[in-house]
Amino acid sequence: MPGSLGAAREALPCLTAMYLVSFVVGFVGNIMSIRVLTRKRPSRASSLSATRSLLINLAVCDLMVVCVCMPITVGNLIYKAWVYGDFLCRAVPFIQAVSVSASVLSLTVISVNRYYSVHNPLNARSFFTQKRILSTILVVWLLSSGICMPLVFMNRRDEIGVVEGLPLVFSICREIWPQERLKQAYNFLLFCALYCLPVLFNMVICFLTVRRLWSRGSQLKESSALNRSLPASRLKIRKKVAQMVVALVLLFAISWLPVYLMDIWIDFNIPKSLPFAQWLGLNNSSLNPICYCFVGNLYRSAKEMKSKYHQRMVSLFNFSLSEGTTRSSVPELSRLDTTATWLLAAHPVPIKSSQNRHSLLQICQLSLPAVKKR
Repeated sequence: MPGSLGAAREALPCLTAMYLVSFVVGFVGNIMSIRVLTRKRPSRASSLSATRSLLINLAVCDLMVVCVCMPITVGNLIYKAWVYGDFLCRAVPFIQAVSVSASVLSLTVISVNRYYSVHNPLNARSFFTQKRILSTILVVWLLSSGICMPLVFMNRRDEIGVVEGLPLVFSICREIWPQERLKQAYNFLLFCALYCLPVLFNMVICFLTVRRLWSRGSQLKESSALNRSLPASRLKIRKKVAQMVVALVLLFAISWLPVYLMDIWIDFNIPKSLPFAQWLGLNNSSLNPICYCFVGNLYRSAKEMKSKYHQRMVSLFNFSLSEGTTRSSVPELSRLDTTATWLLAAHPVPIKSSQNRHSLLQICQLSLPAVKKR
């Protein structure tokens, strides 16, 4: 026991630093992803596409994990006790489970959307309308909340005695089920419903989509259905999106597999590597924006937004410079007019025309640099 505590204390700084990096990358990455995905594109329709709407929903799920679950998890590791009260003890596991469930179900809808867009490109936009996509997102959140609702009632703040016979208690947050078999059955249900089935389904759909896009034989045989209806640029974009979906599915599968396996095994043993498995699962929310950018080709939209922002700032800067030049020239003219008036008062000369007054102003303008030198 002392050896395990010493190992945990040695691993705590490293684990805290890993969480800190994941939090910064996840927060900035998901905020920028939402900003780029919601940007209006003048060349397209006013409404968002189906893939962009689903990716925004996925980024919102990841942002919930980063902003709520990561800080609470790090605090629990540092304090070694649950100091956040009974409400957060029930809310944080529920938010984490709902976010992960909504993420994998959103990935499933994205995979189906990509499959339909590749196999039936002419009717894809009319089938995946904005209203249907929003209804699907609502169903995803309701279904995720329903599956994870038992966590709200079974998680609770509990107190355990540190030393037997002494009034010293240690606050923890844990699941308390009426029977241990119910807990094991529920964890196995989550593993099957929110990991095994969605990941397997997504891999099959992604395989069929990728085979259709990259198979030369099918492209030659069915060129009227795909190649003639899509230009080369659109086909290239769809290949990029397909690569992004495959990467997102693999990333989710690799990140959350240790957590699900340990949740099933934890009833029989308490593994020392559970905190690192928890970090690996939560870190999936920080890696998804990187996947959007480098695999999904989203960095082009970010570059366009950056260039437009740069052009806007340059135009504002040039406007401020021209405004400042105009304002600085006004006092100069007033000084010239004042000098001319003073000369006329000191040496009254009949000015018969405006041409004489203009020549007098030129004389005053030539005399101003000499006054400045003095």
